[in-house]
Amino acid sequence: MKVIVPCCGSSSRYPNQPPKWMLPGHDGRPMISLALSRLKVASSDVVVAILRDHEERFSVTRGLDAVFGGAVRVVIHETPTKSQTETVAKTLQLAGLREPFLVKDSDNVFELNDIAQEYNYVCVDTLNNYDSINPRNKSYLQVDHNGVITNIREKIVISDTFNVGGYYFTDAGQFLDYYERLSGNTAAWSRELYLSDVIGAMTLDGVPFKTRQITGYEDWGTVHEWRRSLFSRKAYLVSLDGFLFNRGSQWFKPRFDEVKPNEPALAAVKGLAEAGNTIIYLSIRPPELKGLTEQQLEAAGAPAGTTVFGCPVANFTLVTAPHPTLPFPTARALETSPVEEHVAEKLRGEW
Repeated sequence: MKVIVPCCGSSSRYPNQPPKWMLPGHDGRPMISLALSRLKVASSDVVVAILRDHEERFSVTRGLDAVFGGAVRVVIHETPTKSQTETVAKTLQLAGLREPFLVKDSDNVFELNDIAQEYNYVCVDTLNNYDSINPRNKSYLQVDHNGVITNIREKIVISDTFNVGGYYFTDAGQFLDYYERLSGNTAAWSRELYLSDVIGAMTLDGVPFKTRQITGYEDWGTVHEWRRSLFSRKAYLVSLDGFLFNRGSQWFKPRFDEVKPNEPALAAVKGLAEAGNTIIYLSIRPPELKGLTEQQLEAAGAPAGTTVFGCPVANFTLVTAPHPTLPFPTARALETSPVEEHVAEKLRGEW
C-alpha cells in the first residue's frame, strides 16, 4: 500500500507564492508534512509527485529528504498535468506501482487509522461538524444504509457528506483502465477530469466504494483558509521575571528562588497555551539557573515553553519583516500589570 500525494498543481488559489504545499506552518514544517502528520503511515510508503520546474527552482527532493528523513519516494513529472487525476495516473506509470494506494491531498489534514483495506473507499466527513467551510470546492456523496456510495458529484451539494481529499483504490491497474477510458473521450470533458469522475464511472459499472469517517479535519484549500489557520495560533514572548513571577534578584531579597507566581498572569498564560499558542519565556536570570527555573515553572503548573535566559534589563523592540506568506502583522507589543483585571483579554488582543 502506498500514499500518493499529488503536488503538480499550479497553486492558483495561492497567487504570488511558492507552491502551497511548501509553505511553512506554525511550527515551521511545510504544509505537506502537516498534511501527512495524522496518518498512520510509514514514510517509506509515501510517494510525492512534483514538477521538474519545482525541483530545479526549490531543490524539492533535498527538502523532502530533510523533512521526512529521506524515506519518501519523489516522482518528478517533466511537464504540468491537466488534473489531479492525470497526476495520479502518470505517477503510477512512472513509478511502476501496481499495489493498492490512497490519494491524499496536500492541502488539508485528517486522522485515519488502518489505511490498507480490502475494499475501495472515500474519506468523508459531514458539513454538520463545521461552522465555517467552503462548500464550493468539495465533492459530495450519497450512500446507502451499508455505507456504500450510490452517487458522487463534484462541487454539487447532493448531501451533507463530503469528501475530505482521501481516495483509496485497491487495484492500480483497474484505476488506470478507467482513467484511460475517460480521458480518451476528451470531447465529454469541458473541465478537468476529477477523481470523483473516475469513482463515479466505477460505481456505475458495479465496482463498489464505501465511505470512511475521519476525524481532526482541517482544510487549507485556499489562501484564505491557510491564513485563517496561521492567524489562529500565535507566539507569545512572556516575561518570566515581573510578569509570570514576582520580580526577583540574583543577589538580594526576594531572590529568584523565593519569588511566587502572579496567579492572574499564570492563569492567562495557561489559557493561551490551551488554545494552541506557543509560549516563549524571557528571563533576566543567568543560564546557570535553568534547573531552578524549570522546577519553579513545573511547580506553578506553567505551560511548557522555551526559556531564553540572560535577557537584558532594557526597553525591548521586536523587529520582524513582512512577507507574502505571512498574511498578518508579524509583531505587536503589550505592557500590562500581571494582576490587571483584564490581563487575559489583553493578552488575547480583546481589550
